[in-house]
Amino acid sequence: MKPEKTGALFFSREIYSEEAVRLAAAVFEGRAEVLVSKKTGGTAAEVSGPGNPAGDFANEVLNQQCRIDLGRKNSRLASLISTKALLSAAGEKLSRR
Repeated sequence: MKPEKTGALFFSREIYSEEAVRLAAAVFEGRAEVLVSKKTGGTAAEVSGPGNPAGDFANEVLNQQCRIDLGRKNSRLASLISTKALLSAAGEKLSRR
């Protein structure tokens, strides 16, 4: 069994949302102990676990932030596609603008 390591991280509010840090903490549940707290200018996390928990957690926060950003960027397009699919399934004719 690998020895436990602890790392402290700070995620700037300008780059990472608190939501991304909290989602990453949820993903890490069972793998490592993650303590998340609000700090001036961002969110802090203390990560304890085997291997490289701080580095792995930082990568997961980045993944979550990318998902959030892409979701916001593509939400209008996804809504348009869903609307067209529902109208098509209902038998409505779609007109081109």
